[in-house]
Amino acid sequence: MPVNIPEGISITEFGGIAGLLNDIRAAAGASQVSMRLNESQRNGGEPGNGSPFFDFSYFIGSVQDTDTANARKALCIPDPGLYRFGDNVTSKEIREAVAKAVTGSPNDLFAHRGWPSTTSAQKKGMGSKGMGRESGLQSQIYIGIKVNGRCVGTLGVSFKTTPSNMPAVESQIIGWAREPGSPPTLIDYLSNTFNLWGPTCP
Repeated sequence: MPVNIPEGISITEFGGIAGLLNDIRAAAGASQVSMRLNESQRNGGEPGNGSPFFDFSYFIGSVQDTDTANARKALCIPDPGLYRFGDNVTSKEIREAVAKAVTGSPNDLFAHRGWPSTTSAQKKGMGSKGMGRESGLQSQIYIGIKVNGRCVGTLGVSFKTTPSNMPAVESQIIGWAREPGSPPTLIDYLSNTFNLWGPTCP
């Protein structure tokens, strides 16, 4: 039986999510992949009171390749998949990715964030440390996850260097994150495991 987000998520779902994110990371040649899912429906109304953004989006998983994890560990920063679990603090890039999903332009689905160098002066909250420039990453893209006609969360994919074949990588990520799914593994897991909710999107 599907469980509610966030309170129904147990170590079983946490492990399943991590496994799928690792599959995506490997397939995309990424250094890090993270995911947020929206809170399950509570009152039968549309989310956000007319806003295209859902009120509560929870951080539910993150995986890193060996180099990125080692850079993070050298800074004594714990695994973000563990210590940020349940975090509902969002960012402008997350909100932008949701807005793009709701707008529905097939040629403009990604929000972008970049760190040109590890000495960048861009501010980051403690909750985000170890997930970006501190771990040696240079670029990150976000996309809204579409399941059953709704934007139910976001997927963030990060790279040590921007891929030379970024259009092909983005096309691959779209296949993972938007129904019908190609491959449908992530979409099927989410729809079978969770009571998903979020703003409608084309």
